[in-house]
Formats: sequence, C-alpha cells, structure tokens
Amino acid sequence: MLDILAQILTEAGAQALVYFDDLGRRAVQAKAPGDLVTDADRAVEAVLRRLLARHFPGDGVLGEELGGTPTGRFWAVDPIDGTANFLSGLPFWTLSLGLMDQGEPVAGGIFAPALGLMAVGQGAFLRETGLSPGSRAADPPCIGIGRNPRWPAADRHAVEAAIEAAGRSPRLLGSCALSLMMVATGRLLGYIEPRVGGLWDCAGGLALCRAAGVPTAFHVHPDGTADVLAGQVFDIAAAAGWREIIQT
Repeated sequence: MLDILAQILTEAGAQALVYFDDLGRRAVQAKAPGDLVTDADRAVEAVLRRLLARHFPGDGVLGEELGGTPTGRFWAVDPIDGTANFLSGLPFWTLSLGLMDQGEPVAGGIFAPALGLMAVGQGAFLRETGLSPGSRAADPPCIGIGRNPRWPAADRHAVEAAIEAAGRSPRLLGSCALSLMMVATGRLLGYIEPRVGGLWDCAGGLALCRAAGVPTAFHVHPDGTADVLAGQVFDIAAAAGWREIIQT
C-alpha cells in the first residue's frame, strides 16, 4: 500500500509541478469568495482518479473538484490543497489522498512536490521522504491553525490566544493537508481547524497522524465540512471554548 501510494503521488505530483512552473497560463475560477480553482486542480485530480482506478478498482472516490459519494470504502482526494499558495508561486501546497473505510481514515499519503516532501501511512506504519528524521523536535513550539470563512474570526483569535497562553506559537501554512503532515512527522505540535472544506482536505493527514500514533479527532457535518484536531491541542481547544471535540 505505501509503495503504491508513493508511486501515485509521485506521478501526479510531477504533473502538478509542470502546471506550477507555468503559472501564467493557468485558468482560474472562483468557486466562492476566496475559494479558487484552476485548470491544474481538475487535471491533477483526473490523473489521481485514473491511477486510483488502476490500483484500487473496487474503491470509490470523493474529489474536491469532480465530486463523488462519501460512503463505504472510498478515497478522499485533494489534487492541490493550498491553491492560493500555488497561484502565488509559494511552495506550500500538496496533493492529498486519504482512504476512508466505514467512516474512519485508514491509509493516506500527502506530497508537497515543490518542497520535495512526502509522507505515506497505513495502520501503524508511517514513511516520510525528503525530511531528515534528525530534524524532528522532541517538543515543537509551533501549533498549526487553519483559516476559512466558516470559522468566525473572533473564534479563531480565541484559539490563537489560547495557543500563546500555553507558551506556543500559532502557525498558518495555508494548507490543512500540509499542516497535518507536519504534525504526523513531528514538525508541528498539533493542528486545529473547524469547518474544513471537506474530507479531501483532512482524510489523508488524519490517517498519517494515526499511523504516527498522534491523537486525532474529527467530526463531519451534514454539509460535508469537518472539524479537525490533531496532536497535543485538545486542552488548548477546550480552553478556547471549542466544544465540538470527539475523543478517539
């Protein structure tokens, strides 16, 4: 499984880099204010779907751009998580795959091609490439947070204040998947974001965190958005007044 995931992400990531290296030719649309999609998103998702169908023909697919049904066993696919970063020429974007089985993330892979970083995981097995194991911190000082229009600014500021009151530093990378990969590989102490856009943003990262033995919690709302916690952040989230926490 890990070899196959790495192969799929490498092939699709090479295609994504071709688009990234030619940003001036990207066709951009706004799905909602501040929520952008490009021809690269759709093209890379098509590549990921083709490769998943080849290797896992019995599994369903739920993609951010091309849709799908989140039931049974399916892959949650985000072809470019961090599209605004991508379009700005910033390297903080990823391809993310997460295998959901009966409502639980059981395997995943995240690749940041412009950074040369990848992590794949299943069960209790995690493999990372492009990151030196020696750079892992025993006690990372930074905690990642997300930012989206469904999370009121005042509530986000309360979380940031709680992080700082705990002696930590909040960090916004602009990609839920990249942030969760950094939690799983020991670069961030944790991650907090309510109402993430969909399982495609977080399923792969949650699977990686579980493979690394990192505590996680998530809740999917009827509209498909998800609340996400990972790492050593449960007390901080509670201190900030966030009550939608599921202990796992």
